[in-house]
Amino acid sequence: MSTFLKSRLSKIAVLLIILSITCTGMVQAFAASIDNSATEERAEYVVVMPGDTLWEIAVAHKPQGQDTRVYIQKLMRTNRLGTSSIQAGDTLMLPNKH
Repeated sequence: MSTFLKSRLSKIAVLLIILSITCTGMVQAFAASIDNSATEERAEYVVVMPGDTLWEIAVAHKPQGQDTRVYIQKLMRTNRLGTSSIQAGDTLMLPNKH
């Protein structure tokens, strides 16, 4: 094999490796964006009305049979609340029911 042919084959091999790495990253990014959009579509939100409490929202939206206190903790964790204090106009994301 000539030096020119070896050099050419080396460049083609490097190019193929770079293309395969790039394509793999693109496929992973595309798959992740599909997964995130599916999660966002399933997310449910509730707008806090005047006089609402976290307890009342939890009772109204928790899965049947789940302890209200457990659901309140999930609500707080999902919405990164430090306390159970909420204000009218707040938007809360409801935890997944899975």
